[in-house]
This record gives sequence, structure tokens and C-alpha cells, in this order.
Amino acid sequence: MARVTRFGQLVRERGWTYERFTAYFSRAARELALRYGDRSLASLAVSRATFDRWMSGDIKNGPRRATSRVLAHLFGEPAAVLFAGPDAVTRLPDLDILTLAAPEPTTDDPHLAAMESFRRSDRRQGGSRLYPVVLHYLRTTLGPVLFGATHTGGETAFRAAAALTEMAGWMAHDTGRDALASNHFTHALRLARGVAAPSVAGNVLAAMSHLALRNNGPDHALQLARTGLASLHGSAPVPMLAARLHTMQARALAQRHDHTGALKALDAARRQLDQIPAEPVPDWIAPFDRAAFTSGAAWVHHDLGDLSAAAVEAQRAVTLRGPERRRSRAFSQLCLARILLARANWKARVPSVTIC
Repeated sequence: MARVTRFGQLVRERGWTYERFTAYFSRAARELALRYGDRSLASLAVSRATFDRWMSGDIKNGPRRATSRVLAHLFGEPAAVLFAGPDAVTRLPDLDILTLAAPEPTTDDPHLAAMESFRRSDRRQGGSRLYPVVLHYLRTTLGPVLFGATHTGGETAFRAAAALTEMAGWMAHDTGRDALASNHFTHALRLARGVAAPSVAGNVLAAMSHLALRNNGPDHALQLARTGLASLHGSAPVPMLAARLHTMQARALAQRHDHTGALKALDAARRQLDQIPAEPVPDWIAPFDRAAFTSGAAWVHHDLGDLSAAAVEAQRAVTLRGPERRRSRAFSQLCLARILLARANWKARVPSVTIC
């Protein structure tokens, strides 16, 4: 079905003919080939028929992986955005947030590659400005693939849809719209139920547990975390996800003032982190590393009333989180500031004792 796309908008704004586009595309391909020592990139080309289809918006599937790399290099925007409608993109105040943080996706599937692109941009700048673009991609690209007449998406498309819908939930949460975030997470869980890998649903349940901890109380958060852990039994181990779910379990138990249970759950999370393999984890799993665990541990100690231990963990989280993860680092710094303030207030309330 023909539709206006960001690609067509940019080409028209530049006044490019097919020949002019081809010249710029070839130059971008040669630059990437030289930069990464991949000669195959230099030989890439876009046919006139393909160009005409892209310009008319008649796009059933996105470009292939290598072509997407060249297009992202040429326009400075992921292919997932180039072939979405322009309105969702032009509402954003700063298009630089859409540039790829890394030049090469790790998957040949266009929907999973789009998910990677959105996730990298989200980590760098936060999701509030990406939110309308992700929704547009879900509605106009993934939706027809999953629920159209042909049903051509398959399980890979469902995985990408579940992950992107969960991502949309976090983006809504970032802007304070937790009711909308909860709705996204619920839809993501429904999509995940259509996937054979139980870790897809487990990943969404971890997000739901986090949100429940803020809005529904520790009992509901604990139930969701335990459901997520139970879903992983009997399947291929995913230590990163298990560590995240154990950490959410520890946070919920800490808010219930279960000191022993919370510390046991933290130990279980720590053991899972030690088992994370060197090879990449499944692409639909939200990243959870040592810094994220340490931030969670800081809140556990805070809720258990051990502010000294909480301050140590919070400071460690700030140290572990590099400057390239600005949003996560800001959250770690905020966590540290709140804990230090709580400790200072507690000390101010404790009367001094003079020992004679």
C-alpha cells in the first residue's frame, strides 16, 4: 500500500533525482566499505524500480541489512525511521537522537534491526522524543505484518512487536504516564504469549513488576517477578533476565520488610550475573548489567533501612555506569542523592550521646 515516508520526504527536500540519489548512495557505500574493510558494501546499488517503490511508499518489507546500513549512513537516521511516515518524525525537536549509536545491526531481520536501532537511541537520550516514532512503526509497519490479511510476520515479528511494545511502555513511563505504560506492557505480554521462547514473556513481566512496585505495591510486584521466574523453568537459561527478575523480587521483598528474603533474592541475582555468557543474549531481552543490579541493590538496602550499605551500592552504581549511558547514569546519581539525603536526615534526628 502506497504511503508517504520519511525517505521520500528527505529525497524530495534535497531535490534528488534517481541518478543523484544513486551517486550519493554509492559514495556512502564506498565510505562504509573503507571504514569497516567490507568490500561487499562498495558494490551495493539500488535499482530504479526499488527507488520508485520507495518514493511512492509501496514498501512491503524494509531494505536488507547491508542496504539499511548504507541508508542510515547516508541520511543519519535508521531505516526503520526512513520508511515510517514523516509526521511522527518531524514532531521530534531533535532528529540527531535517531542516528545509529553503532553502524551495524546484529541481525538480518529488518524488524529486529529496527528494535536494536530504537533501543540504542533510547539508551543515549531517553524515550520521550522517540515514543511517537516507535508507536508509528508498530502501527504502520509491524501491525499490518502481524494482523494483515497475509500474516507474513512469523514468530520473529511477534518477538520484535513484543519488545517494541514493552519499549513503548518504558517511554510512556519516562514521561509520567504510568497508566498508559501499564496498557503497553499488557499488550506486550499478549504478544509475547504468541512466541515459543518463554523469555519473551519473562522480559515483559520484569517490566510489569518494576512498574507495579511504584503503583500497585510490593505484593503485586512480587507476584509478577515470581511468575516471570517460573516461566523460565525448563527452558534454555537466560541469566541476564533471571538476574533482573531476582532483583525485582528482592526489591518487592524489601518493601515488605522481609530482610532475609530480600537478601537471599539479591544473592540469587548476583549468582545469575556471574553466569552471563560472553556471547550475545537474545535480542528481545532488555539489558541488565552489573550497574543495573547495583542500583537495584541500593534500593533494597534503602528499603531495609541500611542506609550505609545503600550509599555504598549507589556510589558503586554511579562508578560502573559510563558517561555514554547518560540516562542510566542520571538515574544512578539521583538514587545516590536520595540515599545520601535520607542518611543525612536520619543522622540529624539521632540525638548525640556524650560519653564521660
